[in-house]
Amino acid sequence: MNSLPLDPLPGDTFARRVRQERERQNISQAELARRMARLLDTNVDSSAVTRIEQQTRTVRLDEAVAVAKALGVPLMFLLSDDPASENDADLEHYRAELALAQSEWERTRLEIQRLSSEWERNRLEVQRLTKIIEVLAGGADPQLPLDPRSGDALDIQVPADSDGIEGEGAQAGAHGAGAGGPA
Repeated sequence: MNSLPLDPLPGDTFARRVRQERERQNISQAELARRMARLLDTNVDSSAVTRIEQQTRTVRLDEAVAVAKALGVPLMFLLSDDPASENDADLEHYRAELALAQSEWERTRLEIQRLSSEWERNRLEVQRLTKIIEVLAGGADPQLPLDPRSGDALDIQVPADSDGIEGEGAQAGAHGAGAGGPA
């Protein structure tokens, strides 16, 4: 794994921040040890706090949590040199992720809207073509209102016979040729 080493190590930061916060609150190592002992329900010697701050003693997770509670700060506060800046950086990162997600959501919403409109247009076109096929096949009332755009396509110009009336043979020939049969 090609990860960069932690600099400083979390243990270094924890030890330094425990000492800084303890001194800021004007709490002795002995008092911090007493508070930790109460929280852990076990004996904690003040020399344990000294060794934690000097990093000569490994801190167990339950002890780290107890130190944070005894000092009245979140554990993360003791693991970061500048927790406010880290929180701000995390917040900016989450805002950027949210903006990307909102942008993707809007793009997807518009695509769904576009596809829905396209689907509706296609549905209406299929319905229109179905009516035309029914009229041409003689299975529907030819007086059904059709889309005016299809009217020109349906107006088959058949030469009139000598009486000026379209002959049945001419119509049959036109229909027969369209069906693939001989004219």
